[in-house]
Formats: sequence, C-alpha cells, structure tokens
Amino acid sequence: MVSMTRRERLEAIFAGRVPDRPAVKVWGASPSARRSHSGFEKIRQLALDKTDLFVGARPAFEMLAGSHGAHLQHCVEEPSESPEWTREITTIVTPAGAMRQVYLKSTCGKPGYMVEHLLKEPGDVRKLLSLPYEPMPIETSSFQQLDDSIGDQGLAYVNVDHAMYALQRLIGSENFAIWSIEEDGLLREAMEIFSRRLQNHVSALIDAGLGTKVFGWVGPELCIPPLMSLDAFDRYVAALDAPLINKIHDAGGRVWVHCHGKMRCVIGRFMALGVDVLNPIEPPPMGDLTMAEAFDLVEDCMGLEGGVQTHDLISQARDRVREAVRSVLDAGRGRRLILCPSAAFFESVAPSAAELDNWIEFIEFGVGYAQSQG
Repeated sequence: MVSMTRRERLEAIFAGRVPDRPAVKVWGASPSARRSHSGFEKIRQLALDKTDLFVGARPAFEMLAGSHGAHLQHCVEEPSESPEWTREITTIVTPAGAMRQVYLKSTCGKPGYMVEHLLKEPGDVRKLLSLPYEPMPIETSSFQQLDDSIGDQGLAYVNVDHAMYALQRLIGSENFAIWSIEEDGLLREAMEIFSRRLQNHVSALIDAGLGTKVFGWVGPELCIPPLMSLDAFDRYVAALDAPLINKIHDAGGRVWVHCHGKMRCVIGRFMALGVDVLNPIEPPPMGDLTMAEAFDLVEDCMGLEGGVQTHDLISQARDRVREAVRSVLDAGRGRRLILCPSAAFFESVAPSAAELDNWIEFIEFGVGYAQSQG
C-alpha cells in the first residue's frame, strides 16, 4: 500500500477506508498549546514531529442564552479555607429568578470540583429555560487557522457541545439520575430545546463552509451504565444525537465521539447512530473491551480510537507500556485504528521521570511498530 500523509491516514479512517497503517495519536498534542513543564513540552514537540494530530477548534457557541450569555452571567473568585483553592462563584440572573453555582478551582493545577451545582431542584430547570436566547454570530476563522497550522500533520475537527451533557453538567450525576426517573418530561423538554439550538448552530457552520469536516463532541459517558440506564441513553443521547449525525453526514462530514467507560453494552448503539470514530476504547479493568474484542463487535462499520490507559503511562514500567501498545496495534492491523491513550499527556501535576519516559516510549515505539505494519 502506498504510504499516506498523516492527514490522508486520518481522512481514510473517518471515511470508512483502511489506511496504510494504524494511526498513532497523543491526546492534547497541538501546534499552539505549549506546556510550561519542560518534560511535557518535549513530549508535545515529539508528538508534533511523529504522530497523527487530531485537534479540535470550537467556534463560538453558548447553549443557555447564546449572545445574551455574557450579560446574564456574573462570575467572581474568592479565597477558600486553603491557599491551594479558590471559590469560583457564578450567578445567572433569569426572568424567573437568580441561580448560583460554586466551583472549587485549584491554584496549583489540580482538577477542580463543583461543590454547588447551578440546578439544585427541578424548578431550577424552568428558571434556566426562561432565559432569552439569541444565536451567536457564526465564525469559522479559528477552525481555519488551526486547520492551516496542522497541514499534512493530521486533521482539525469542529468541536461542538452536546445537548445531554449541557444539562447534566449543570445538575450533577446524582440528581440527574434521580430526575431522569422523577422528572423525565422536564429533562427531555430542556434537552430537546438544547438539541434544536445545537442543530441550528451546526447547520450554520455547514452553510459557512465546514460541512465536509469532522465534527466531534464529548459527554455521552455521563449517560451510560452504571451512572445511567440504557433506556436513559436511548432517550437522552441516541434520540437527540441521531438527527445531528444525519445532518453532518448529509453535508459530507464525519463524526467523532468521545465516551469513556465500559463500552460493551453501548458500542453497538454508537455504531447504529453512524458514529465514524469512537474514542477511547479502554481496556479492562477500567473498560470492559480489549481492542480486539471491540473490533470483533464493530467489524468494519466504525473506526476505533484508544486502547491504552493514560494511568498506565503514569504508573507502569516501560516494558508494560510497550506490551500494551503492541497488543493494540496487532489487534488493529488492517482495521480503522487510531492508537491513543485514554487522556491527555499533561494530566499529572508533577510528572515523574518514569512517566515522561513512558510517553516518549509510547510515541517512538508506537509509531515505529505501526510503520512496520504498513
């Protein structure tokens, strides 16, 4: 098979064709997003030189109030009990009353935590829906600039919001699960409104010339077992994502979806929806499918991305990393595979030398072994 450029390789995978060899991706590697930690910056540069880049740009969009959002939200930071954290307090004023959320934000690069969700009781959903909404002006320059900067190194994709996730992240997993039983009609009403806004946004992006690009989103992982039932997935994800996916496909575009978790019970649903590439297939014990098992289930109907846990790169010996990479690439031989860790390369606040070495091993051995399969 004739050797492909990195862009051609990813285009083939999204278009339903087997590439010259599996692609190798480092989550978070971007031409513009430099890292302050010298070890992470070295990994980013190595990824730019060797791997198949897949980087998203998000055209301006605001789900709750559109262009009114900036005028209706007020955000302040205040100190907490610890110097390692500040409290980010957001107030949204609606015609039906004000609402507040509180986010604990790290001052030293640690993951944050939502300590007070915006929507605390079902009535708050009605407050949210009382907000006036006006679509934001469409701009495509950020995407075009990213696409130009990547060139033949890979693909840029259009990063868009998700109707279910936009509501879920304002409620939190516990109440979202309870309300899905007690307030299903209210949740569906809100998500259907969000879905129409999102579809109109994507239609405008298509009309602006992005119709043949890859569109991607995150969020479905918050609506799969064990957090939510399969019935909830069908109501809140499949039913709302299907028309959006069809719209993108009808315009000549492709669809990438990010969904952590145990995929065995939902991978067929994503395939039926027409998802072109599903990320990240996570091996046991955090997931429940090896890459070989996942390809057995989807055959040639969907491209698969993932196969290696980022935590293993953080914690395992180098020979274990090499073994995991080899296993995934062997499973994807002659398939639509993108080898990729389950999260970004810069997740650790203070990476060890062994972790940094593992990332270098992932890139150098992964690309080399993939090339040997071409």
